[in-house]
This record gives sequence, C-alpha cells and structure tokens, in this order.
Amino acid sequence: MSEAPRSEPPTDLPPRRRWDGSGLLGGGLLAVLLLGYVLLAFLGVVIVGALLTGNRQIVFNPPWWLHVIALALVTATFAPLRRWLRDAIDDLVQAQEDDAYALVGRLNAELQQMASPRAALPQVARMIATDLRLPYVHIMADEGLAVDAVPATMDFNVGQPAAGAPLSRLPIAYLDQRLGLLVVGGRAAGRPLTQRDRALLGDVARQLGIALYAARLTVDLQASREHLVAAREEERRRIRNDLHDGLAPTLSALQLQLGAIQRLMRGRPDEAERLMDGLRESLRGATAEIRRLVNDLRPPMLDAFGLLGAIRQLVPAESDIAFDLRAPEPMPALPAAVEVAAYRIAGEAIHNVIRHSGARRCLLRIALAADELGLEVSDDGRGFAADLPVGVGTSSMRERAAELGGSLMLENDLDGGARVLARLPLRLAPAGLEPPGLDPPGLEPVEHQQPNQES
Repeated sequence: MSEAPRSEPPTDLPPRRRWDGSGLLGGGLLAVLLLGYVLLAFLGVVIVGALLTGNRQIVFNPPWWLHVIALALVTATFAPLRRWLRDAIDDLVQAQEDDAYALVGRLNAELQQMASPRAALPQVARMIATDLRLPYVHIMADEGLAVDAVPATMDFNVGQPAAGAPLSRLPIAYLDQRLGLLVVGGRAAGRPLTQRDRALLGDVARQLGIALYAARLTVDLQASREHLVAAREEERRRIRNDLHDGLAPTLSALQLQLGAIQRLMRGRPDEAERLMDGLRESLRGATAEIRRLVNDLRPPMLDAFGLLGAIRQLVPAESDIAFDLRAPEPMPALPAAVEVAAYRIAGEAIHNVIRHSGARRCLLRIALAADELGLEVSDDGRGFAADLPVGVGTSSMRERAAELGGSLMLENDLDGGARVLARLPLRLAPAGLEPPGLDPPGLEPVEHQQPNQES
C-alpha cells in the first residue's frame, strides 16, 4: 500500500485559516528572546573581558576588539539558537501542552458512536488536525472494512503538507493486525514532530486500531450471518425439492395403488396380490428415500456408534493400509456440530490416504483439551505434492473447520508422509479436561486397530 497521499481533501471540509493569532504570539516571543540573547551575549563578553584584563572601566567603555568578539559569538550561535527557540515556542504555543490528552478522550467518544468508518474517519482527521494544530492529517483504512459495499482502501485527509515539512507515518494496528496508516505532516519545513507529538499520535493510532478492528468484526459478523442464512435457505430448498420431487410422488403413487388393491381384492384377488407386490417394492423405495434424507441431515453412524465407532466404520474391511485409531476412552459427550465436522474431516482424510498416499500405515489421533478437539491423520506415504491444486475435498475440510471457528493444517512430515491436523473449538466443552494439545498431559491414548490388518 502506497504511503503517499492518494486523494484530494474532502470538499465538505472548512478551509484552513491562513492567519492564526498563535503565529503572531510565537513570532513576537521569538523576537524578544533573540533580542535578549544578543544583549546578554554582548554584556557577557564585556564582563569576561573586564575580568581577564583587570580593567573594570572597559565595562562602561568597551574597546573595539570586545565588540568584534561579541559579534562573532552572536553570529556563530544565532542560527542554531533561533531554530531551537522556534521549536520550543511552537511546542509551547501550538501543541497545547496543558490539555493535549483530552483529544484522546474526545476521539474515544467519537469512535464509540461510529456508525461506519466512512462516516467517522473524516471527523476524526479534522479533530486531530485542529487539536494538535497540524497542517496535514491523512488516515488510510486497509481493505476488509466492506462498509456500504465499498471493499477498497478508504483514504481521508485534511489540509495539505507544508512545503518541506517531513511526514510522520504511524501504523494503525490491533492484536498484531495491520488495519491502516496515520500520516501527519510537520508544522514547518525541516522540522519533524516532537517526541511528545509522536507519543500522543501513537495513542490516537491505538484508539483508531481498536475502532477499526471492531468495525471489521462487525462486517465479518454480518457477512457470517448472511452466509449462514443463505446456507440454511439453500439446505431448506434442497430438502423441499427432495421431498416434492422424490418422496411426495412416491407416496401419491402408493395411495393410488392402495385404492386399486381395495377395488380388486374381492373380484380379482390374483391381480390384487400382484399389485401388493409392487406396493411392497414402492414402500422399500420410499423408506430408502427417507433414510437418505435423514442421512444428509446427520450421519446415522454418529448416533448408532458414537464418534469413535463411526470413524472405525470409515476404514474399509480389506485394505493394504494398517489404520491405528488413538483416542481417549471413554469419549465424553461432544457438541453435535463438532462431532459432525470431525467425522466429515476424518472421512475425507481417510479417503485421500487410501486413494492418493501410497502409504502402508495411517495413524488417526483424537485428543480433547479444555477448549478444543484435535484431530490428526498422518501417514507414511509420498506426501503432498508441492504443486497440488486445492481440490473439493480439501476445500470441504477447511470450510467445515472454519465454520466452527477452528483451523485445518496440511503439511508434509520431515520423515516422509503427509499430516492433516484439525483443531475444532468446543463451545460447550465438558468441565475437567486438560489444557490444549494433541497429547494432553495425563491423557493416555488408547489404540484401536482393525483386527484384519497387520500391525
């Protein structure tokens, strides 16, 4: 992201005043101090000359050489002293030392009422420029704050940099996340901001970071809600279509067949019996369709065998790969969403090991911590290719972990083979579990090995 200003000052900003009483006050004070310095320097040279020569009369009638020495001293020190005095006076007159940190309080009040960064940041830039008497303030908010459907970087600036004045750039961040940049211009050419100015602006940048982070969380929360609503409605539409196009016609056909059988039972029993055989087959199809719909809602293996038993059912009875399952026994009750995600991720990982790894052994580990479930699937095969494209299965595993606020990592082991590690947060974790980790202290894993496979 470029740090140079990229936008014109907003047209709704009031024009900056060209005359300021503080400038006249500072200039007058500077002139008085410089004049006093010249007089004190001349008097000091004369007094030192009188002490060195022992002639006190030269104080009232200095010789020409003392005038030359005094003039040389003033000439050599006048320019650096003028710069130092000018900076000190500017800090005293312009920086408002007595109530500077009131700006942080006003900014905090403004940001707490922020409806959106696009509406609040221009006002924040004006407040910084006005309170600190800065000629130029520029706030850049990074992408990710998709407020008002505008995902691009947002720039807001007040004024123009003074000619020759250095620019100071302070990052706007929160929790090690870069959220933007605060750029301010010095008050005069060749004069950077003081340490006090930079400390105060650092506090301002931290306040902005907290506000922008909260705004980003709000945007992410809204996007997540919209995604959940869309996913829920898509799932409802899919189930409706399955019921309408599959199960409903089947049940209607069964109703017609029952009516026909009722009419034929007395006059043509043989034909009625033949229709009953067809009705029996239709009932089997309807039952299978209902089971399919139920299985799509939640894997029945989880209800029948639990998470560990359901994962064991994923391993084929005859395979060249020896599968080991290590998990705590007994497995405590888990949230339904965590169980489904772990089951689906394990199923996809086992499928990839069987089809693509070329491995001879595969280890599946489940570990519980106080706030998360860890699932690891590792093998001794050829590992992941460096140029392997992200497939549907990998995307599905990542999405299932992300939906719960967890993470999924795929990596190659140094000794060969691949490793899939999923961490799923336990929103309703049972009490008394150990701290996080795949092998929590004191939790001895129990191996479950298929009886028809070699060790």
